[in-house]
Amino acid sequence: CTWSASSTAARTRELQKRTVATRFRAAMIVGVALFVTALAPTGPRAAFTAAPARAAVRLGFLDSLFKKETVDEIIGDVANPCDLSTAELAALKEASVSDEAPGRLYPNLADAPSYADRFTIREDAPKSLFNDGYPPLPMTYFVMLRSERALPVPDELWPAIRDRWPVLAERSDEELIKAMEPIKAVYVDSRRLGS
Repeated sequence: CTWSASSTAARTRELQKRTVATRFRAAMIVGVALFVTALAPTGPRAAFTAAPARAAVRLGFLDSLFKKETVDEIIGDVANPCDLSTAELAALKEASVSDEAPGRLYPNLADAPSYADRFTIREDAPKSLFNDGYPPLPMTYFVMLRSERALPVPDELWPAIRDRWPVLAERSDEELIKAMEPIKAVYVDSRRLGS
């Protein structure tokens, strides 16, 4: 039995192609099986007596990856030096982690009617609500209230906060600044906000 080098190389390449294709198919089958089993309810979840009003996809161990944390989970309990009401304190906490930018025409990007409108800035917005780079981009409430560069909070931000969270309308700048200190003391990684 004599084999030529070229036929051996051709057979080896063909065998390698079949092996890769087989491994790919096996990986796809395992992936689909894992995904389907993660979606299937097990244990106490399987014993539904009535269908929920609003169906939610359950991913099992992946639930925590896709769940958006609440403001209370992110910040927790903080001191209240100005005796703010519960609603006022919650509004100030929400402002401190908000990814809305008061310098944009549509502060909440989800409200913009088109993708291009997301980048439209308000012409009447004070320059202190924009970063100092070029081009000047509108900063979010999170960036301005929790500046990692220790920049002072712009004075023009407090009226924007009062407009956005009307429950804070009766509070002065000084009260809001004082109430913000214990909230800012809680470190919040911007990656946790996940809009």
